[in-house]
Amino acid sequence: MINRFIRNFLNGQHIIHKIRQVQTVRRTFLHQCIKNERPSAAVLSLGARAAFSQSSFADLGNHVLEFAQDPQGSSFIQQKLKRASPTEKAQLVDALRGHVVTLALHKSGSHVIRAALESVDKTSQIEITNELSTQVLLLSLHEYGNWVIRSLLDHCTEQQKCHVLEQLHGNVLSLVTDKYGVFVIRHLIEHGLPEDREPIMRSLQENVLSLVTNKYGSNVIEHLIEHGLPEDREPIMRILQDDIMKYAQDKFASNVILKCLICGTAEQKKALFDNVCGGGPQTLQNARQLMADEFGSHVIEKFFEYGTDDQKAQLVDALRGHVLTLALHKYGNHVIGKALETVDKASQIEIINEISAQVIPLSFHEYGNWVIRCLLEHCTEQQTRHVLEQLHGNLLSLVTDKYGNHVIRDLIEHGLPEDRESIVRSLQGDVMKNAHHLSISFIIDKCVVFGTPEQKNALIDQVCADTGSGKSPLLKMMKYPFGNKVVLKMLNVADSARRQKMMLIIKTVPIKSTPNRSPESLTHTVQAQQRGGAE
Repeated sequence: MINRFIRNFLNGQHIIHKIRQVQTVRRTFLHQCIKNERPSAAVLSLGARAAFSQSSFADLGNHVLEFAQDPQGSSFIQQKLKRASPTEKAQLVDALRGHVVTLALHKSGSHVIRAALESVDKTSQIEITNELSTQVLLLSLHEYGNWVIRSLLDHCTEQQKCHVLEQLHGNVLSLVTDKYGVFVIRHLIEHGLPEDREPIMRSLQENVLSLVTNKYGSNVIEHLIEHGLPEDREPIMRILQDDIMKYAQDKFASNVILKCLICGTAEQKKALFDNVCGGGPQTLQNARQLMADEFGSHVIEKFFEYGTDDQKAQLVDALRGHVLTLALHKYGNHVIGKALETVDKASQIEIINEISAQVIPLSFHEYGNWVIRCLLEHCTEQQTRHVLEQLHGNLLSLVTDKYGNHVIRDLIEHGLPEDRESIVRSLQGDVMKNAHHLSISFIIDKCVVFGTPEQKNALIDQVCADTGSGKSPLLKMMKYPFGNKVVLKMLNVADSARRQKMMLIIKTVPIKSTPNRSPESLTHTVQAQQRGGAE
């Protein structure tokens, strides 16, 4: 009777916790769980706690391996281990015997082995470790096995993991150039004892030139620079500085150089810098070469970020006469932006003077607009006044341009109130007829967020006004996803009179269905705003 009752509930649903109803059907119930059958919510709420608390690993019988390889079964075992008695844990280890490596290579099973290493006694740990130690390299190079090796290193004593460490130390190069093995070596670098780390450090330092240009090897060298001692970094940085131009332009080695500039001592950074910019005209040419390189440009940016004032001044010397060329360059524009952000005021003015001759062409350019935006964000109003005058003289062209639009949006955000006032005044007449266009909507949105109450009110009046077509820009904006969001923002910031004016336009004018917006969704917007007003 009870068996039939349970079978009726176990109908194709996946179990979250392995539960049983009563002692006599415990093993059968758990076996049905592993077959991805699940009781109804009523049975779960009634029996889950009791079944979980009453069950033991002995109830799994010969099905431990099957349970451990099932996602829910694995979760059940892990949870049970947290509350299990020493006897129950010993039962589990007995059941795992001979299957440890198989489970360590399995997605769900590996979690069981890790949980066991963390919670069982030392004798059981040794038993598990002995099985793992026969396949240390295989596990370390495996997607799931590497997690088990790391867990072993965390939770076992030095004596227990001695044989494992010997195998790791003998295969450092294989591990550091492997997709998964790299994590085991990183773990040892960060958490290992000095005597565990020393053979690894020696091997890495002896092979640093080949490792820094390797996808995974470079990652380990970065980790060593970040988590190692100054004496660990010193040999690596000394080797790299002799050929820094080569490594600064390498996809992977450049990241190592960046880490050196972030984590190195002042003397170590100076040695790297001097090999790029410290030797007269030729080294200034080297700096410009890196500024225009896909990876070298990031190195120069870090020089600006972490260099001394004197070093930054040398980089500005390298920029002199080349600012415009770099500002229009795919990678060089980021160097100019970082320079504007980090150098002193005198150097900023020097860079701005070169830029100011071509403000509008730069603003319309795919890469140049980034430089103008950095200038607006990081330089003072006095420094940028000549630039601002040119922008204000070309507002209409910039507002409707793909790249110039970004410049105006940044001007609204970082400019003075009078800058925003000029922009708001420009958004009228023919411009507002196209308020539903994405570029114009972006500008209106920025004005709504950063404008004064008067500027916001002026914009609301303009979007509600008839542009001569019998309809207001407001209705067109609502038919487009981003425009509709801007309208909602305007409703939120409008005073009561203007809010009512907007609601009246929305409610009384028929809105035809468009590919971008359905009448139902517009109606929903109106209703939502009405409810908000009522509240």
